[in-house]
Amino acid sequence: MTSEQFDITVWVKPSIYHFVQVMKSVIQPLLLAVIATVAIWAVGNEAHTPPENKGGQYHFSGCGSVTVEGVPGSDGVSGKNGEKGEKGERGFKGTRGDSGMKGDVGQTGPQGPVGPGISRFLMTDGQCSKEANGLLRYFQRLARIEYCDGRNWLPLSSYCPQQPASSCKDVAKNCRSAKNGKYWIKPSLTEPAFQVYCDVSEGWTLIMKIDGSKQTFTYDSNLWSNKNSFQLNNLDLDSKEAKLASYWTLPFTELRLGMKVNNAIRWITINYTATSLYSLIADGQHRPTSVDKSKWRTLMPVTSLQRNCNREGFNSTSTSSDSGNRTFHSRVRIGIVGNQENNCHSPDSLLGFGTSDSRSSNNLSAGNFASNILPDNGERDIAAFGYIMAR
Repeated sequence: MTSEQFDITVWVKPSIYHFVQVMKSVIQPLLLAVIATVAIWAVGNEAHTPPENKGGQYHFSGCGSVTVEGVPGSDGVSGKNGEKGEKGERGFKGTRGDSGMKGDVGQTGPQGPVGPGISRFLMTDGQCSKEANGLLRYFQRLARIEYCDGRNWLPLSSYCPQQPASSCKDVAKNCRSAKNGKYWIKPSLTEPAFQVYCDVSEGWTLIMKIDGSKQTFTYDSNLWSNKNSFQLNNLDLDSKEAKLASYWTLPFTELRLGMKVNNAIRWITINYTATSLYSLIADGQHRPTSVDKSKWRTLMPVTSLQRNCNREGFNSTSTSSDSGNRTFHSRVRIGIVGNQENNCHSPDSLLGFGTSDSRSSNNLSAGNFASNILPDNGERDIAAFGYIMAR
């Protein structure tokens, strides 16, 4: 609606005309505002649409628009935390910290054993003993200088200055006048030198001595799988058990195996190359040899074995997958097992070193066992004293 619709004609008298003009200037703006408000309310009520608050101003939709400045509302409720962002790049490496304080000096270690060689000179005819090992003396009756090897006074000309040697074979090569006995050897660069019994006539180094009537070296003994020595004072080729450091340090190409029965030792030699005997036995894996059954039997004066299987070498046991079956039947760390059946699932006889069979009344650790199940020379359960050497 426009202002022209509110014009008042000039046909009235002048006084009335002026009065009307004054009223027009006052009433017309008020009347326009009322009409606009009513029109807007009517349009908004018909559409059922409330006015939209935009930044404190209300916007009405309809025939026209009127903007009315509203009062700012209060702050809304904080929204939820957004999703975790991606991992940022790694920062720069920091500067190196200051060095720590120097630690205290450690305790002094124990005194090591007396090394090989000659320690001092005696002018007397004293006794040669283990305590005098390495001493020199001047023997007046023979007018010569002698040294003590722990047992006997020997001429200095037979002393071997190359000790410690790498093996007894090395002693035999470099010391022409050397005799069988105890010598210092050092086969490994990472292991200390140690004393062993040497058969210098053929260059053999002692590794183990096993009393077959005892259970020290049965098949399941930890001495086969560890690197611990046993009874180091028993170094002679006698009937006292021992395990020397040569078991895990001495490389070889030949093994010499001996069994003593009735004070007689019988020997056989096996050609086999290894870094040590430990490397062949400790993991429990079977490693075959080709010695032949007849040669194994020469270790003892009388033997008995079953006719079949004949599984020989290192860690010779049943081939059964049943562990209980394996531990029940014949097992040997070095030697041969036999069976009456044409397989190796249940061997009932053995000959060798580091032995075990649950039916052995003597619980042998070295010797010959044969059960009553078709052995070729009758039942056997005979212990032997075993010797293992290498070169």
